[in-house]
Amino acid sequence: MSLHRFLWLLRNDPPIFAVAAFLSWLGYRRPIPPNPQRILIYKPDHLGDVLLATPAVRAIRQRYPSAEINMMVGAWAEPLLQNNPDVDGVILYNSKKFVRGTTSPTSLRQALNDLEGWKPDLVISLRDDWAMLRASIGSRTARVDRGTVQWREWLNRKKTGRAKRHETELLWETLAPIGIAPQRVEQLLYFVSREERIWANAFLPKSGVHTHFMALHPGASTELKKWEPERFAEVARQLTNQWGMQIVLIGSPDEQAEGAYLAELLSDLQPVNLSGKLQLRQTAAVIEQASIYIASDGGMMHIASAVGVATVGLFGPGYGDVFRPVGNNVRTINHYFPCSPCSQQRCVRPNNTCMMAITPEEVIAASNELLGDTLRM
Repeated sequence: MSLHRFLWLLRNDPPIFAVAAFLSWLGYRRPIPPNPQRILIYKPDHLGDVLLATPAVRAIRQRYPSAEINMMVGAWAEPLLQNNPDVDGVILYNSKKFVRGTTSPTSLRQALNDLEGWKPDLVISLRDDWAMLRASIGSRTARVDRGTVQWREWLNRKKTGRAKRHETELLWETLAPIGIAPQRVEQLLYFVSREERIWANAFLPKSGVHTHFMALHPGASTELKKWEPERFAEVARQLTNQWGMQIVLIGSPDEQAEGAYLAELLSDLQPVNLSGKLQLRQTAAVIEQASIYIASDGGMMHIASAVGVATVGLFGPGYGDVFRPVGNNVRTINHYFPCSPCSQQRCVRPNNTCMMAITPEEVIAASNELLGDTLRM
């Protein structure tokens, strides 16, 4: 194996990273204190992954109610933790492993400096990167590590051939060393404030929304996760005819082109296009008022399920079994192929097979099922 290939594997192959995490754990394991008073939770991850960790964070708070709990996340995820009673403080670390868009990476050294002398007596790593692994090898701090769980998961899948477990299940196994048992997760935790609800209730009528509405998010973090705008338009027309709903389009500033194109396709239905016009927490407050949210796999999908909105998640090349939305009012649509899942960077099949296998009829059927429970209540 060439040196270039080996370095690529170190950066990109989860099993290689899991092995490194396991070996690193052998070098720095320390006894876990019975009653830690300062806990640092390490999770510099993508939006959806941070939300998927919120039930685990709540369990940590319940396990150690008197501890001061700080959480290290990327700047993009900080708004998710506002109003969260389980977290006392947030330390920002834009790990280059997880950074996206225009956000610039920052060093772990700077993030640790921001602790300003606050020294944890327990570190709980819910997702590592290479910088944290290097830093932890010589650390004298007790640590609960996800790496050994990932390593066992990979070995079990190779041995049994079973599918990957959901992310929340892996987190419960990660927390087993501190006496936290697996729990049923009925909903992720995102807290919309009273002020944000008041704002959304005033903002929506001013924007032209005067009745119940569907929220559509036509963008995605990668090209291979995108569903065709024409299919979104077909779903929107059918649901509008059946339920008399308005259409609200959402998206990040980078997704304004997708929102504008879908708005043009639906121009006769006068959709309200909010793509790129709102901050993350404002978008969440708007989504909370929706009757249904329909979108590809992504952070906003998990926010929608967390605020209790009926959610239809469309999964293509990624790990739908691992990152499907959580809740009793959600539906996941995906189709597996022999090459599934993949790196999501290049498709070896023509016409983006995974996402194009999802039909408007499937999405309409799932939406009608959820809306029947929501609008007839």
